[in-house]
Order: sequence, then C-alpha cells, then structure tokens
Amino acid sequence: MKLITILDDKPSEHLGLAHEHGLSFFVEQNGHRVLFDFGSGIHTLENMRRLNIAPDSVEYAVGSHGHYDHAGGYPFLEEAGMHCPLVTGEGYFLEKYAGEGSRYTYLGTGFDADLLQRKGIRHRVCSSEIKLNASMTVMTAFERRWDFETIPERFVLRTENGMVPDRFADELCLIVQLRDGLMVIVGCSHPGILNILTAVQQRCGQPIRIVAGGTHLMEADDSRIRETLETMKRFGTRIIGFNHCSGSRIREIVREFPELNAEYLGAGDCLIED
Repeated sequence: MKLITILDDKPSEHLGLAHEHGLSFFVEQNGHRVLFDFGSGIHTLENMRRLNIAPDSVEYAVGSHGHYDHAGGYPFLEEAGMHCPLVTGEGYFLEKYAGEGSRYTYLGTGFDADLLQRKGIRHRVCSSEIKLNASMTVMTAFERRWDFETIPERFVLRTENGMVPDRFADELCLIVQLRDGLMVIVGCSHPGILNILTAVQQRCGQPIRIVAGGTHLMEADDSRIRETLETMKRFGTRIIGFNHCSGSRIREIVREFPELNAEYLGAGDCLIED
C-alpha cells in the first residue's frame, strides 16, 4: 500500500512541490489507483506531474465533501485526462458558504454536475457505502455519537428557503484494507473524526490501524484532542498521518501517547506498507 500526499497546506522535504490550503491524496493498493480529493486549484495537477502520476491512470476520483480546498482542482485534472468515475456523497454540489453576521463567503466546489454531463463522466453518489474494488470502500452517513463533536455554526448552505446549517451529509471517507486491519482516509472530518471512525469500526468490525488526513481538530480544546487520541488507541490505531485542518495542538499532545506513531503529511510525504 502506498499513500502519497499530492497536496497539503505545508511542504515536505520535496521543495519542488507546491503547497497551498487544500488536500489531495493518491492511494495505490494491489494495483488499484484512487485519487482522494483534488486540492483547491491547478497545483494538484502540477504536483502529480512532478511525482510522475498520470491523471489518466486514476481508476476512481473520490471527493470527500464539496468545499473548494478539496474540490477546486478537479476541472484541471479532468482537462488533463482524468475521465474516471467521480464518487461523492449526496449534496456535493450544493451551495456551501461560511457566514458571519450578514456576510457570507462562498466555499463550494467551483464547478457543478453539468461539467460531468458534458464530459460524459460517470457520477456515483454514495448514500452509505460503495465498494470500489477488493481493497477499497467509500463510506458516508456517519451517525453522530460523540456530543462534543459539533459543526461550527458558520458553515451554512444556501437553499430556496434561505441559509440553513450545513450538516455535511455529503462527507465521506475512503477505507483501505490492510493485512492486519484498515486504513481510513478523511478529508476534513466535519461530522467529527470520532463519529467517522466509530461508524467505520462498527460497520467493518476490524481494527483501524492507520488514520490519514484532516481531522478538523484545529478548534478543539486539549481535553477533546486527548479523548480523540485515547479512542483512536482503543480502535487499534498505530499510525496517524494528520495534516490540513488538524491544527497544531495535536502535534504536541500526541507526544503523550507513545503507542501512536504520529506524522505530519505535507505535500509529497508518503505512507508505505509492503
């Protein structure tokens, strides 16, 4: 298994790669190739080229949720030859905003389903689970079990009835089968990283060995971060490849958990298990 960070907010030792606010992962397992999220613009495509990953070699494109920093790079990838099926949750193309008072900022994908129709790209909408291949599954519809995992009120959707809270029903994760358990790849974890991992653990019945991606703990207090790490440990996690929206405090607090091997995955960083 190889997980490559195509794009992240921070650089790695490969300083020839671009970094910007956004996230994209390339996953290869048993000959299958999946791109999870697309960054916020053209830098994802540029980094893929520098890493010798051809857009037309991707078998599935998976969008974790409909925010620009995870979706905005898709049109550039499609133009460069990535014509594989796009897998998203329901509501991926809804109008997403961040609001404060009477001011709103558009945060949506920057493209819509018309692009897919014009280009003849298959759009698979996940309402629960979709098995991509023998090793990889997309999952959504996460039960909200952890009361302290709340969605900030600033995230809203524009509807015909006005602005309503965004519950991120479109958010999904990618599950990769390993030899001794699962790897769970997340985009921003708006529904709550523990809500996501709990759903995966209960539905799949296997230990979660690796968690990679944005955990959205940047606004969490220390007690919530500690409980999150304790729960990951109970789920069998041994590696956390956090980045993007995970925040800086988790990098400090995780040192209290020697059982957890925590790494920041900047643009170009990989996790490899042979």
